Amino acid sequence: MATQAPPQTDTLAPNERRERARKEIKQLIENRNTVLGQYYSLIEQIEDMDNPDHTQESLQEFCQELVDYLAIGHFELYRRIEEGNERRDEIIKLAQKIMPVISTTTQVAVAFNDRYDHNTQFDKTLIKQLPAQLTQLGEHLATRIDLEDKLINTLLNSSNSNQANLQAASL
Repeated sequence: MATQAPPQTDTLAPNERRERARKEIKQLIENRNTVLGQYYSLIEQIEDMDNPDHTQESLQEFCQELVDYLAIGHFELYRRIEEGNERRDEIIKLAQKIMPVISTTTQVAVAFNDRYDHNTQFDKTLIKQLPAQLTQLGEHLATRIDLEDKLINTLLNSSNSNQANLQAASL
């Protein structure tokens, strides 16, 4: 699933931006859930490595979903912050704290993908390293998810309080 760059959000009305952000968050969470499901399935498969070909196929599918998930986060959710277009102070402050860690988790996930998403047969070294590599990736995904949830909650709460402030001001 290729992710296209969205239209500039600065040209959208506030309600349109909020609706777009909710859709982006929903898509991110759906992709994240897919990645997590495939991750746990892979963990089960490597515990019983009877069929390495099936595991390799599952691993390649997982890697593709992982890259899609990372891309949605980057191109949909983090882009506005990274480009300096975010105006809400609480989100800017949170982003300054969490974006370096999210960047690290991205690097770990991309390195995992580069190592395991290929069409050649696994060699014995890659197979032996897979459990440890999956464990390391899982730890980084857990960190990323925790930070994403903080950002998502701040985005949604900020949008709700801004909307409430606008409604109160119009009374």
